[in-house]
Amino acid sequence: MESLEATLPYLVRYSYLGVYGLILLFSTVLPFSKTLVIVAAGILASQGIGSLPVYLLVSLAGLVTADSIFYALGYFFGKRVLGWKTFSGPRNQQRFREAEARFRKHDGFAVFSARFLPFLRCAIFVVAGMSRMFPLRFLLTDFLSACLLAPAAIYLGYFFGENRESLVRYIKEGEYVLALLVCLLLVFLFLFPKKPRKG
Repeated sequence: MESLEATLPYLVRYSYLGVYGLILLFSTVLPFSKTLVIVAAGILASQGIGSLPVYLLVSLAGLVTADSIFYALGYFFGKRVLGWKTFSGPRNQQRFREAEARFRKHDGFAVFSARFLPFLRCAIFVVAGMSRMFPLRFLLTDFLSACLLAPAAIYLGYFFGENRESLVRYIKEGEYVLALLVCLLLVFLFLFPKKPRKG
């Protein structure tokens, strides 16, 4: 709740640039929820401070830009990223090759799902770059996943922003449940690959 209240004055002052900047900052450097930034933008729009459609477009741009930074790191630096202390993916070369092979089979779903897995999001995007996932395919898949999160978050703030304490609680609980479900599905896909049929 405190993070939402602290975000609102900043966004009032910097408007659209503030939304874009905070989403980038929270997605790449600081461990805060970028979803609450988008919710805060919806609250401001409901109060007549800025345009709801513009806030939505700026939020989408911020999400895709932040994700593309991690993709670019993997794409341009390749396996050197494995040696970085900040990288949380598999460091063992053999394990990484196995993970990369499985990733290639489900790269679209993995990138789409990463939006809802804050603890794996950065690593998945880096691996997408390492695996040389086609850039346009990455951007399109990532944009589609952002099109689920951003409108939902901004309209929650727009229509239910008056009861902020309950709203923040429901958002956090919903994020945990969704992350757990998506994580279980990814584990099933990656750890239990479909065996080829005989004959």
